[in-house]
Amino acid sequence: MNSGLRWILPIPFLLFAGAVWLFVEMENETRVQVLRAQKQWREEHYMEAIEIYESVYENYPKSRYADAALWEIGTIYYVNFYNVDRALLYYRKLVNQYPDSLLAAEAYLRLAEIHEVELTDLPQAIDYWSQILTREVPRELRRQVYFKMGNAYFKLNQFEEASQKFQLLMEDGSNDQLAERARAQAGTILQIQSQFEKSVDYFNKVLEGPECADCRRTARLGLIESYEFLGELSKAIEVAKTMPASEYPTKEKEDLLKRLENKARYY
Repeated sequence: MNSGLRWILPIPFLLFAGAVWLFVEMENETRVQVLRAQKQWREEHYMEAIEIYESVYENYPKSRYADAALWEIGTIYYVNFYNVDRALLYYRKLVNQYPDSLLAAEAYLRLAEIHEVELTDLPQAIDYWSQILTREVPRELRRQVYFKMGNAYFKLNQFEEASQKFQLLMEDGSNDQLAERARAQAGTILQIQSQFEKSVDYFNKVLEGPECADCRRTARLGLIESYEFLGELSKAIEVAKTMPASEYPTKEKEDLLKRLENKARYY
């Protein structure tokens, strides 16, 4: 073999080895910076932590720590400074610049939370929850998103869309509190739509399901209301009598029973 060729062949391997070494050095440096930022955060030096995370993101945008740095900055602004606008800025950077990040789903969840709770912008919150559903996420997170979207549609009086989300939870084979909460909400929607007989079936199923205090309270009150609209006052009274004090204050229960019994005597 030509002696000159012997020197040429290893060059690609040397270049590759050099690139690997540079990458490892870069990752080590970013890891050190991240540890420094975490220490500043623990010591409540929040702006110092933000500055370090900013340098990680800006100087090493291809590092495996860059997306986490954006997440941490957003969280500090949201949790420690309660600066919603700045938090939104960094969460949006994360989902836009690192769409394949494992943190992207969490960022969408946080974006939806801010728009739902802080900004009361339910349509935008629904849009962010929808983004989560396009991704491969754990089944339990997907179920929680269905419920959140169902509640948001309910508040917007978009009852068909709400029912569809609640139905997904009722039909996925999970007999748990989340499914029962969805069933209780679906029963309430049927009441609003004056489908009282169907709502009775939903509420009775809630009472047969797993323990869920809020669900059962909603179901019992829903049954009383539906039976009352159907003119079945004896059944409404029977349900009212079963309401425990933990679900309904004793005085209010007595007033409810008195009203129902008086109505039953009148009719």
